[in-house]
Amino acid sequence: MNFTQIVNYFISLLVVCSPFAALPALLNLTQGMTLKEKKNTGLITAIAVGIILISMTWIGSSFLSFLGITIPAFQITGGIVVFLLAFSMLNAQVSRMKQTIEDQKEAQKKDSVAIVPLAIPITAGPGAISTVIIANATHPGVTNQVYMTICAALVALVIGITLYFAGNIEKFLGQTGINIFNRIAGLILAAMAIQMLAQGAVGLLTILW
Repeated sequence: MNFTQIVNYFISLLVVCSPFAALPALLNLTQGMTLKEKKNTGLITAIAVGIILISMTWIGSSFLSFLGITIPAFQITGGIVVFLLAFSMLNAQVSRMKQTIEDQKEAQKKDSVAIVPLAIPITAGPGAISTVIIANATHPGVTNQVYMTICAALVALVIGITLYFAGNIEKFLGQTGINIFNRIAGLILAAMAIQMLAQGAVGLLTILW
């Protein structure tokens, strides 16, 4: 991976994780907690997201190979998943792929919501995992995996900072500001999804022909 590809990967991973989209969920699921507990929940969520993304960086492609799934097929599937996520963001909605009603009810029964549903599936959901695995397969090699690991760690850091200051950010931007940011991010994500679909289609046609 060259510098431009690394930057593009970091941006795409950050956008698909969408830390601002997790803000309302964090504030809703931590109602009744002290400020310190809310901040700790945000930090634990970020650590869990980092572990998930880094794990997928190193074992994702091997897992696909074990299942016998081709990269073009996964690119097409991942592109569809990411596009559906982008469509939800463009409409300022929380995608059901990120959090279902069942997830919300289950979260309300737990003392800690940092891992489920905040880390997975709200932040490091199917779209993020697809993005990591596709990038890993497209740019093989230990050196590239190290680059992607650094990007994943930086994304987790941004998520941690965002969720740590969730209350301050919501007061500063307001719900309207957060919705505007999510719509812009959704537009970028939709373009990335189309690119995934196109690359997958070309790769699949090459295999078939």
